[in-house]
Amino acid sequence: MLEAIGLSVKINGIPVVKDSSFFIPEGKITAVIGESGSGKSMTVAALLRMLPVDAQAYGEICFMGTDLLKATDEEMAVLRKRKFFTIFQDALNSFNPSVKMDRQLYAFSAGRVGDDQDSFQKKMKAILGKLNLSSEILNQYPFELSGGMLQRCMIACALYVKPALLIADEPTSALDKVVQKEFLKWLRLLNESGTTVLIITHDLDVVADAADEMIVMRKGEIVETGAVADILARPTHEYTKRLLDSRF
Repeated sequence: MLEAIGLSVKINGIPVVKDSSFFIPEGKITAVIGESGSGKSMTVAALLRMLPVDAQAYGEICFMGTDLLKATDEEMAVLRKRKFFTIFQDALNSFNPSVKMDRQLYAFSAGRVGDDQDSFQKKMKAILGKLNLSSEILNQYPFELSGGMLQRCMIACALYVKPALLIADEPTSALDKVVQKEFLKWLRLLNESGTTVLIITHDLDVVADAADEMIVMRKGEIVETGAVADILARPTHEYTKRLLDSRF
């Protein structure tokens, strides 16, 4: 699905991601885990070609035969619209508080694939029902919904679009444990529908509950990769061992 080869990111000449290579297998849920400042989010920003203006990326990021670092702006715009879908840490920040949900969900879903309003209303109401959300939320404003409901709205849009790759950057950090488990259940539903998922997190419980594969980052470097079950049972790097010890 996606492979990074020798990926490095520098901000004002200072390395924040260092010669990282990893593979995201198609049809799986892969988690990138590490403490704050480990380079997780900068790795994703490089993947999406959404780095800060003072940052530069080097190496290769190959997605379905395309090197994302060499793709044109037009090619990246198409990929971000049709192939990628991103859910960020605080769903409320993804929505305009003064615009009702129906217009915003349309833009995030039907507007990306070219469906008209009638098709959107029919499809979106069915998807919201699967996620235990009332269609009445379409007439509400974002501030009238909880954080967990807003995250489910983003999942609903992803289910509508059916992207090749969903990127979830710290999607559960603002949720309590009960809502977090619900969100991860819907994330797995999306994965089962055919979308490959990449989760960025610092929470080992999220990795253990949802991911098939994991990538461990520390200070801009990848220190361990492999199947979640294998790493949790037999970690090889000292940093991974410390992460596991801190879980208990």
